[in-house]
Amino acid sequence: MSENLRNFTRSVYVFDAVVRRMPDESWESSSPCEGWTARDVLKHQCGVLDALAHIARTGEMLPPQSIESADNPLDRWGESRDGVLAALDSPGALQHEGKYWFGPMTVDGLIAFVQWDPMTHAWDLGQAAGIEAHVPADLAELSYNVISGMHETAIKWGLISEPVEVPADADPVSRYLGLVGRDPS
Repeated sequence: MSENLRNFTRSVYVFDAVVRRMPDESWESSSPCEGWTARDVLKHQCGVLDALAHIARTGEMLPPQSIESADNPLDRWGESRDGVLAALDSPGALQHEGKYWFGPMTVDGLIAFVQWDPMTHAWDLGQAAGIEAHVPADLAELSYNVISGMHETAIKWGLISEPVEVPADADPVSRYLGLVGRDPS
């Protein structure tokens, strides 16, 4: 298992841990993602993972798109989670090369970029439901480094919001959340 796959898998399970603790009535709650409910965040994350699974299985580019419905969020999330992890675990999947979402790279390189997304949206779901997401500091630091290297582009593409100021001595999770436009206070 590559270090990138290990980090991506951990990030997926940060999201998974929040999904599993979501009260049924919280799926229609507003999330920190403007105009999105908690269910919309889940639909987005399923779409991202489903597209990654396709890329890992075929090596062919597929843009992520939110799934159509998530009437049973826990079951639908389980399909996406298990599908992407199985696809990434297939022999040779990480070595596929192509022009993917962030330019020419291997699938292993792509998941190094994408690992920030499930972790960030785990925090968003947690905020919508009043649940702590338990974002690991080391993953937040890795994500901070990824996003800070493409910050202006990520804002322009609508992947993140304008940064939120955090104290200079903020912990890695708060620094990361502030960078992607979340208010960790």
